[in-house]
Amino acid sequence: MSSTQSLLTVVQALEDKAKKHKQAENTQFHVSVARHNIREVNRELDKLISSLGDLRYYKTVLEGAFDGSAPTMTGSASQAAKKAIETTQDDLLGNIQSNEMDGDVDLEESGGSGNPEVQLTPEVEKQIGHIRSAKRQVDNVTETIESRLKSERKEWSTKVGAAEELQKILGGHNSDFSSTLNHMHQLLTRELMDSSGSASNFVSQWKNAVRNWEQHQSLQSFDDFQAKHNLSDSTIEDVKTLSKSQKLTLADVSLDSLKEMKRVDELESAVELSL
Repeated sequence: MSSTQSLLTVVQALEDKAKKHKQAENTQFHVSVARHNIREVNRELDKLISSLGDLRYYKTVLEGAFDGSAPTMTGSASQAAKKAIETTQDDLLGNIQSNEMDGDVDLEESGGSGNPEVQLTPEVEKQIGHIRSAKRQVDNVTETIESRLKSERKEWSTKVGAAEELQKILGGHNSDFSSTLNHMHQLLTRELMDSSGSASNFVSQWKNAVRNWEQHQSLQSFDDFQAKHNLSDSTIEDVKTLSKSQKLTLADVSLDSLKEMKRVDELESAVELSL
């Protein structure tokens, strides 16, 4: 074999080796692209799924606990989310491969460093856009439901607060109702807006609390208490004054009011007179 032939053989071997090395680098690059794209899609899907979980929780609580109605756009938002999620990783991987494998990437001319930037493919960017759009729709519906739940919480907190004030005057005369009020207060302040909890569990607990609430109508407010015991406005005002830990002298209280207080067992045992 001549020296020229030997040199050609060496050159050919080097070229083959370089070609294989380039193919390996291209394969590694395409794998990196695929992983990056799928990772980004999964990140957006996780956010969408989390938003759907919040929507499902608040919708269940609104409808089940407070007999409310979900916004009309709930269905379209859920449908948009379902459509966005339907694209599987295999579909995305197929799109990535069809785009990236059409031609080799010139690693020597990519930014001059030999390490081309891994980017999202057009199909994946489009899919991420669909996912984000669906998430915005879901979040908008969720915010509307949250607003309605906050209104319910405000209304019920006012009711529970009035009942607690009356119970304070009566010295917790009815322990069962006092327990119900404490439970309702906890549900309203700690659990109602916590979407990480169980919606069905909240609905069940709230319905039980409301049933107990309805069994004690005369203890729900001063007006209800006054109506049940046929108390005068002046007597109720005296009771409210006492509830604020303010003192009343005999000159401030009419004999009729004292008589009314005395004939109501809860007030007779709760109101103290001292010299």
